[in-house]
Amino acid sequence: MTEQLLKSLQVSFASHGVESERSGNAIRTPDGLAIEPRVLPRDAVGGTAQVQVDFAIESPLLPGLPFLDSFGGVGETQENAEMNAFSKFLQGSFHVIAEALAAHTCEEDQVEWEDWTAKGHSWRVCSGPLLMIASRAGSRIDGFQDFFPELNRLFSETMAAGPHWMRVFLGALDGKHVGSEVLVDGEVWPAGQALLDGHGFTLPTGYSSFRHLLIALPGGR
Repeated sequence: MTEQLLKSLQVSFASHGVESERSGNAIRTPDGLAIEPRVLPRDAVGGTAQVQVDFAIESPLLPGLPFLDSFGGVGETQENAEMNAFSKFLQGSFHVIAEALAAHTCEEDQVEWEDWTAKGHSWRVCSGPLLMIASRAGSRIDGFQDFFPELNRLFSETMAAGPHWMRVFLGALDGKHVGSEVLVDGEVWPAGQALLDGHGFTLPTGYSSFRHLLIALPGGR
C-alpha cells in the first residue's frame, strides 16, 4: 500500500468538512468510521499496470458486518493504477459511506435517502450514484431505473431487521453478460442475484458496466 491512498482519503474527508486522522494503515473519523485501503497488484497487461484496491470499512453503525469495497485500477505505473481505482471509489462509494456512517451531509446530487418499509421494521437507506464505465463514449447499460424499484421491493419483503449494506454490479460485453453480483453484508444474496440476472437490461456493443452501493440503517437516522 502506498501513502498516497491514505493521504487522498484524508484530503477527501477534509474537503467534505469531516475530521480524520491516521491510525496504522487506516483513516479514522471521530465517530468511529475507519477506512483501510489494501492494494493487490496484478500482472501488467500490454505494459499497463493493473491493481485491485480493497477498501475495508468499519463503523459502529454496522456492527459485526464485513464491509469490503473493491475496485480495479489501471495506469502507466502502479501508483497511477492505485489512483485510478481510488477515483472510482470516490465517485461510486465514498459519498455513501461518508453520508451514512460519518457526521456529514453530502450535496443533493451525490446521494439519495429513501425510507424502505418492511413488516414490523424499516430502514433509512442511503443510496449512491450509479457508477457506469464503458469502452465507447455514450455506451451504457439501460434498465437500472426499472430494476431498482424491484430490488427495493425484494429487499423490503425478505431482509431481516438491522443494518445492511448492498452492492450491485453488472458487466456486459457486446450484448452479453460477463459478470454480475449482488452482495448483502459481504455475501452473495441469491434472491437479489436471480432478480439481477433475470432482468431485461439493454446491453450495448463493446464493454460496459454499472455498479451501485447502498447502506440501510434501521429505524431512520
